[in-house]
Amino acid sequence: MSMMCVSSGLVSFLPARGNTCSPCVSIGVVDCHSRNTNKSKSNYNHHFTHIPHPHIKLQRLLTQNKSGFDNLDDALFLFCKMLKMQPLPCDFHFNHLLTALVKMKQYDVALSLFREMCIQGIPVNIVTFNIAINCCCHSDRLNYAFSLLAGILKRGFVPNVVTYNTLIRGLLAQHKSGEARLLFTNLIKFGEVKPDVVTFTTMIDGLCKTGHPDTALWFFKFMEKSDCEPNTVTYSNIINSLCKHGLVNDALNLYSEMIEKGILPNSWTYSPIIQALCNSNRWEEVTMLLKQMTDDMNISPDVHTFTILVDAYSKSGELDTAKQIIEMMNERGEYPVIVTYNALMQAYCGQGQIDEALALLNSIRSKEIMPSCYTYNILLDAFCRHMKLDIAMDLYRNMALEGLKPTVETHNILLHGLCQLGKPMEALTFFKIQDQGYMLDIVTYETMLNGLCNNRNVDKALSLFHLMSGNGLFPDSGTYNIIIRGCLRNKKYDEARKLVDKMVDCGFVADAITTSLLQHLVLSELHDPTLPAMHQKCLHSGFKAL
Repeated sequence: MSMMCVSSGLVSFLPARGNTCSPCVSIGVVDCHSRNTNKSKSNYNHHFTHIPHPHIKLQRLLTQNKSGFDNLDDALFLFCKMLKMQPLPCDFHFNHLLTALVKMKQYDVALSLFREMCIQGIPVNIVTFNIAINCCCHSDRLNYAFSLLAGILKRGFVPNVVTYNTLIRGLLAQHKSGEARLLFTNLIKFGEVKPDVVTFTTMIDGLCKTGHPDTALWFFKFMEKSDCEPNTVTYSNIINSLCKHGLVNDALNLYSEMIEKGILPNSWTYSPIIQALCNSNRWEEVTMLLKQMTDDMNISPDVHTFTILVDAYSKSGELDTAKQIIEMMNERGEYPVIVTYNALMQAYCGQGQIDEALALLNSIRSKEIMPSCYTYNILLDAFCRHMKLDIAMDLYRNMALEGLKPTVETHNILLHGLCQLGKPMEALTFFKIQDQGYMLDIVTYETMLNGLCNNRNVDKALSLFHLMSGNGLFPDSGTYNIIIRGCLRNKKYDEARKLVDKMVDCGFVADAITTSLLQHLVLSELHDPTLPAMHQKCLHSGFKAL
C-alpha cells in the first residue's frame, strides 16, 4: 500500500439496484469491483484485435465537435447506448464522454456516470479515476476525492502526477494550504511521484491566492533548485503576487530574470507590473515597459491591460489620455468592456462632469454593451451629490428596465441622497419598500438613523434602531454613536444615558465626536446632572474629549 493514501477509507460504491442504467444516482463511497468484471475484461481485451463497426461510429460521434453532443440529455442518452453495446466500448471512449461532461461543468453527473461504470463492471483506468477526482474537487467533495485515491491503490493502479496535481488544486481551492503543503512534502519525501512544473505552479498559484506570498516565493526558489524549470505561468503568478503586495521592484527583478532565461512573458505577465507602476505614479517606467512589451516582445496589450491604463490615467485626471487609449483599443480590435468604461465614468464624475458621464452611459448602450450595477451606482452617487435626485431616481428605474437588480450599495446611495436633501420621511418610505425585497446592511440603517436624527426625527430613529436586531443586524460602535448624538442634540438625555450604558456594556466606546458633544453640553447646561455622568462614562470607556 502506498504512503500517499491520505484517506484511510477504501473506496466502495453503494450496492447496485440491478443492471439498468441509472446515471443520475449520486456518488457515494466507491468500490469499483462488480459481478460483471470478468465479462467486461474479456470485452475490453477484444478491442486490441479489431474495432467493431458500431465503435467506429461511436468514436466519430465522440470526436465530432470535440464533445459529440450539445447538451446533457444527449450525453446521458449516449452513455446508456454505450452500456448496451456488445462488445462494450473501451475505457478510452468512456473517458472521452466523461471529459466532455467536465468541459460542460457537469461534475456531479460525471461522478454519477463514473459510479455506474464501476457498478456495471466497465473497465476503468487511472485516467478515469483522475477525471472523477477532478470532478470531486470541483464539487467540493474532497473526502470523496481522497477515497478515490484509496480506490486507485486498491485496484492496483499507481497514482500519477496528474492525480496529485488535481488533489493539491482541490485542497488549495478550499483554502486548505496546510494540507496541500503536506501532500506536496510527502511527494518529495517519499519520491513515489516526481512533482512537475504543473505541481509547482499549482502550489505557487494557490498559495498566492490564499494570502501566503512568502511561502509561494519559497516554493518558487525550491523549484529553481530542483530539476524543474519554471514556465511563463509560474513566473506570472509570482510577479502578480509581488505586485499585489506592493513589491513592484522585486517583481521587476523577477521579470528581468525571466527574460534572461529566455522564458517569454505574455500579457498576463505585464499587466500586474503595469498596474503596480501606475499605482505608484511611475509613468516613465510604464511607458518603457509598454514599449518593451509591444516592440521587443511583439505582444499586443489585451483588454485587461488596456483597462488598467484607462483606469490609471482616469484616476490621475488625464481624461484625454484615457479616451485616446479607448480609441486605440477599438482600432486594434481589443474592444472595451463595461469595466473599461466604468473607469472613465468614475473619472468624469470625480471631476464633476456628470453630464459627460451620462452621455457616456448612452454611448455604451449604443454599442450594445450592458451597463452593470456598478455603472449605475457611479452615476447615482454623482447625481445625488449634485442634488439632482430626480435624475438619480430615473436612473434607478432604468436599472429594472435593463434587467439589473439594485445592490445594497445602490439603495444606500439613494437613501443618503434623500436624507441630504432634507427628505427623511421620503427616505423612510423608500427604506420600508426596499426592506420587503432586498437585503439591507448596517450601513443602510446607519444612513437612515443619521438622516432622521439630523432632520429632528429622533423618535423615528429610535424606533428604527430598536428594529435592527429583529432584522438580524446588531448595532456596532458607529451605530450607537449616531443614535446617541441624535438623542443629545434633541435633548433626549435620558434616552442617551440608557444608550451609553448599553453601548459600554456591549464593549463599544464613544468616539471623539460624541465625547466632545457631551463636554460642550456639560459646560452649557450644568443644571442637568445626567450629562456629567454620561461624559465621565464615555471618557472612561476609552476616548478623551477633543
